[in-house]
Amino acid sequence: MRSDYKIILDLIPENSKVLDIGCSDGELISLLADKNISAQGVEINQERVISCLGKGLDVIHGDINLMVEDFPHNQFDYCILTQTIQAVQKPDVLLNTLKKVGKNIIVSFNNSARLSKIVKFLLSGSFDSLLKKSDSDQWYNTDYIHPCSIKDFRKLTLDLDLRIIGTYDVINQKKFTNDRIPSNLFCKEVLFHLTND
Repeated sequence: MRSDYKIILDLIPENSKVLDIGCSDGELISLLADKNISAQGVEINQERVISCLGKGLDVIHGDINLMVEDFPHNQFDYCILTQTIQAVQKPDVLLNTLKKVGKNIIVSFNNSARLSKIVKFLLSGSFDSLLKKSDSDQWYNTDYIHPCSIKDFRKLTLDLDLRIIGTYDVINQKKFTNDRIPSNLFCKEVLFHLTND
């Protein structure tokens, strides 16, 4: 199980309603269902949607950039974006809309400003080191169109009047308290739990 999924499963109480944006193969939705949580997914990749439907999961095919406005206000207790925020056209617009759709927003992403990535970029001179998710990715075909650092994301939450309930260093499974955030230079993957209250 992915490390960010472990944190999410601990955060979300039973009987919650969840929207998983960019749900991929539906693994998180399945794990949530095992915990008696009602989860719906949105996925742009049609083959993944078909696979999810074959598993009996509630997944809609579509581009979240275009369809999130169609969800009724306050329909979900939690809206989740795991490794998705860098791939959406306008992260600020999406988060602003999700404030209306759900009471809580959980966002996890790889920190593009960590020291190892910066050094790799400086030594290679290639944006591939900053943008690629897998060995087959290149800077021109990756879905990471908005590299993001922990500091960048925290500033975005302030600009959107989102309150940070909790911040986690995903790899080390460590929760930060008292408005502290993981190290921008050394944390590889981060998870933010946000609310608009």
